Amino acid sequence: MAKKSVKTHTGKGKDRVSVTLTVLYTFMLILAVVIFAKIIIIQTTFKVDPALDKYFKAIDEKQTEIPKRGSILDCNGNYLAISTPMYQVYMDCTVRRKEFAEKEDRKAGAEAEAQWKAKARELSGGLAAIYGDKTADAYYQYIINGRENNKRHAIIGKQIDRKTLNKVLELPLFNEGPFKGGVIVETIDTRQYPYGALAYRVIGYVKDNSKAGKNSHIGIEGKYDDRLHGEEGTLWLKVTDRREKIRNLDKDYKQAEDGQDIRTTLNIDLQDIVDRALRRQIGENDLIEGAIAILMDVETGAIRSMVNLQRDSAQGSPLREKYNLAISQVGEQGSVFKTVALCSLLEDGHVKSLDEEIPSRGGVFGRFEPDKHVREWEAETGAKTIPVWRGLQVSSNYVFMTLVTDAYAKKPQEFYDRIYSYKFGDKFDFDIDGLGQPQIYKPGDPGWSTQTLAVASYGYSLAVTPLHVAMFYNAIANDGKMMKPYLIEDFEKEGQVIERRKPVILNSICSKATADTLTRGLKMVTTRRGTAPVLEKAAYKVAGKTGTAQVALRADENPVKGDAYHDQDGRWKNKGTFVGFFPADAPRYTILISVYSKLSKQSFYGGTAPAKAVLD
Repeated sequence: MAKKSVKTHTGKGKDRVSVTLTVLYTFMLILAVVIFAKIIIIQTTFKVDPALDKYFKAIDEKQTEIPKRGSILDCNGNYLAISTPMYQVYMDCTVRRKEFAEKEDRKAGAEAEAQWKAKARELSGGLAAIYGDKTADAYYQYIINGRENNKRHAIIGKQIDRKTLNKVLELPLFNEGPFKGGVIVETIDTRQYPYGALAYRVIGYVKDNSKAGKNSHIGIEGKYDDRLHGEEGTLWLKVTDRREKIRNLDKDYKQAEDGQDIRTTLNIDLQDIVDRALRRQIGENDLIEGAIAILMDVETGAIRSMVNLQRDSAQGSPLREKYNLAISQVGEQGSVFKTVALCSLLEDGHVKSLDEEIPSRGGVFGRFEPDKHVREWEAETGAKTIPVWRGLQVSSNYVFMTLVTDAYAKKPQEFYDRIYSYKFGDKFDFDIDGLGQPQIYKPGDPGWSTQTLAVASYGYSLAVTPLHVAMFYNAIANDGKMMKPYLIEDFEKEGQVIERRKPVILNSICSKATADTLTRGLKMVTTRRGTAPVLEKAAYKVAGKTGTAQVALRADENPVKGDAYHDQDGRWKNKGTFVGFFPADAPRYTILISVYSKLSKQSFYGGTAPAKAVLD
């Protein structure tokens, strides 16, 4: 048999294949390097035309997430301020108009538009019934005009609560949703005050939880804005093809932290009682500019009620809470300071008993007008002396000028040291802003004299706030322990107390024996022979002191030169005050009520409207 021939690759053939593969490999390698380099260049230097970029890239929007503002509560857990969602309804009046117009069957499109307008008329009737701000015809015309003028965000009525919103969403058209009915709902976090204007100057006011208006905040809302506001969060939104904004999960998200709740010492029921009592006494008297009241817990110093009523200068203006005068009004307080003087005299041993007597001298003290109360006592008893208790009971200026000057004329600083020990010179740290700085005209000041000491015994040449006065009387009721007034009980988060405020003792102003002696004297003031006889009929025995003080006029009120208390027409302004505590033998509350007048020729006394308000 013949042998088959076998072909074999020569070395030259192998070289051709190897070269071909090498060339291909080199080409692919170079191509890969070029592509990689191009990628690097694109990543580092290439910028897309902004005009084109918006068509291919979702637009991100950074949005601040507002936390829920903390609530403000009274001591019993009643909400004084709370954040709740409210809803503003809008309407896209153009909804489906283009769809109807572009129908191939023009007749069908016209019928669809007519049906839409028929539903719009039904919707208008429902909106008129719910909101009550427009007639059904007015609402219908408003919607149709908006449709003709391409109005996509027409506002509907005012903000409403969830219950009302549910009714609105059941109306024709709106019950078809945003894409068919055109309804748009915006949720707004609003601040609500369930008790209206009660304690307005203490609680404060904000519209929502935005920090933009922080400088205009007042009261607790303003002082503790940061704690109530919480910590804002951040989220990113992107726009969908349907023009809806949704959260972009590819971006960082910082969750908002809700604000803290604040529990106050206020008792809203007592606040209402005191507010009503004041309004009953002064509401019909247009000569009274306003009134203040402070109700304080004796044992702790907690403020249970603080009322500030004031009317504008225009005739017939209503009473409202404009300023917190209870803490900011610095002025001479009048005869309520006689208790301060008596406390000092007892503590320093210059008076040992209320039954001590001093020469009456017809009520004459220097160049001052003779004291009618002393003359009445002399005529009634035939005596030439008058007891200390009677001087306090009828509020005799002569008795206290005599006692204080006899005791302190040679060492007046001792008297003023006592005043400072009662914290009348301190602007202490209070729980809301606005506490006034007391002004004490004291030895060493220009023009000070023994006569200054004499008038200081009944409250002149000393300017303090009503809160300072209430704090002093509260100390008497508390056996001499002076408690710092406070408004904040605690701060809470999710029902848990995170910081609690405790009662603070500022000082011990006198012994229990002195406090008991003063209480005995103050109880005499509220009897038929005292300056507040109306309180003899009170359900609980009240111990307290009345005071009437002339108010120094402002420059724009045209005071007479050399007489800061009268204007060119002989008119004046004054303030009548009652301050005390009850029940007198086991005190629970200290109360101060002051009524202050407009310019007139009529005086208002502590034993009249203020004492009657206490009785109410």
